[in-house]
Amino acid sequence: MTEQTASTTLPLQGLYPENGHRTDGEQKIIQSINPVTKAVLGEVPLATPQDIQTIMQRVRAAQPAWASRPVEERVKLLRNLQKSIYRNHEAMIQMLVDEAGKVAHEARIEMIDVFGMAEYYVKVSKKALKPRKTYVMLLPYRRQKIVRKPYGVVLVIAPWNFPLLLSFTPIMTALVAGNTVLYKPSEYGTQTGELIKKAIYEAGFPEDVFQIVHGYGDVGAALIDAHPDKICFTGSEVTGRKIATKAGEKLIPVTLELGGKDAAIVLEDADIDRTARGLVWAGVLNAGQMCVSIERVYVMRPVADQLIERMKYYMDKHVRPGPDSNPQSTYGAIITEAQVKIIQHQIEDARAKGATITTFSEPKGDGGERFFAPTLVTNVTADMELMQRETFGPVIPVIPVDSEEEAIRLHNDSEYGLTGSVWTEDVERGKRVMAKLEAGVVSMNDHVVSMSAPETPWGGIKSSGYGRTRGIEGLMDATYAQTFSVERFRIPFGFDLFWLPYTPFKRAFLRRFFHLWFGATFKDRLKAFKP
Repeated sequence: MTEQTASTTLPLQGLYPENGHRTDGEQKIIQSINPVTKAVLGEVPLATPQDIQTIMQRVRAAQPAWASRPVEERVKLLRNLQKSIYRNHEAMIQMLVDEAGKVAHEARIEMIDVFGMAEYYVKVSKKALKPRKTYVMLLPYRRQKIVRKPYGVVLVIAPWNFPLLLSFTPIMTALVAGNTVLYKPSEYGTQTGELIKKAIYEAGFPEDVFQIVHGYGDVGAALIDAHPDKICFTGSEVTGRKIATKAGEKLIPVTLELGGKDAAIVLEDADIDRTARGLVWAGVLNAGQMCVSIERVYVMRPVADQLIERMKYYMDKHVRPGPDSNPQSTYGAIITEAQVKIIQHQIEDARAKGATITTFSEPKGDGGERFFAPTLVTNVTADMELMQRETFGPVIPVIPVDSEEEAIRLHNDSEYGLTGSVWTEDVERGKRVMAKLEAGVVSMNDHVVSMSAPETPWGGIKSSGYGRTRGIEGLMDATYAQTFSVERFRIPFGFDLFWLPYTPFKRAFLRRFFHLWFGATFKDRLKAFKP
């Protein structure tokens, strides 16, 4: 256990941060580089504006035929995809280790979540997408049916931190719903994206139904200019706002899963030892590079010291940053040098404003600058940057509070609202607190558990985004509702009350009907019989 000091970081390399970039003739190439060893993992072509237009034309032309296929056929292909993912899962796990800097155990957890997602949509898609009949009280002479229709071409822009789960989820729902997909993986996840493409094609999906393009932010902007019919973006708040603005100009619907500053509330009756272990895990999982990482802990003052000591114990004894080649490692690398600088800046800002910074398991050896030490921050004040902005690193601030009400107020006093948690042995009290939290997902005595629950919707509020993935809601998000209205029988001329001409009979009938049907009291309804 040591006091943390700022470490020296390398300058950003090349034309684009952290990526190799070269030109082969007139073709620009993105190189995927291992964040620790700096080894080149593979190369992909950088999409040009002409590439984007051509690919968009292909997926758009393929969409009507794809949507016309029976949903049973699309579900069968989704089942094939599940099998294809299994055949390729070892390569995918290894790529998460090499390209995203993960340890294999955490990569396998992500892989399991992908399988769970596929299994869920295989089971529910046919029923969920089935047309639904409804009765309309005012139109008994018509049959009404609600049909779920695919948008058309769905643009999926995925991040690097969970590149399999956060790519496959919107891709699977879009495809099974009858959309075609244009997929842009992160520039830091190009080789993982290529493995996703391989699995989808091996499953039997037609090539023009799913296409992949590679590039940086300018390619993302060009993809929106190509006017997809729906956008599903997971990534930073800054980029999400730009996408929402650009899509809004074209009235393209968008689903956004953005950043978080997620908080946990620890009540006096919590199982402190178990809570400390759960908080540490949810704070350092994937080196804290999750929008759902615990980045604020509000604990009742009487148990604050005890909780802090147990968190220190678990950070010291159970947490080891390092490469997957070391069996002691519990989480891997910070994927970019730029992110290392952000984390260090927030810690130094907190230190300068009076916080106590305690670090554990200081990394050593090759690539050590990317293996950020787990860090506990106490004596925290609200003006510190690490209490206001997303950290995206293995840093956990702990703040004592004097009441349940104060904890709820501080939890909600954030521009973000993705997830939150309450830690208590009193289930009913925990439910009452959860109901007051402003977040898209709230949990009791766990924090990131809902990431492994494909049956439940996922998404945030406030600056954490809007729209939902996963669950039935995620499937609905990949479609729009179309209402079918068909005659049951035809009303004779003169009795079609809503049509012209507005005869004295129609006027009198509607007036009487209004009072009789909608009158709030018996006296109101009697007005129907007045001349």
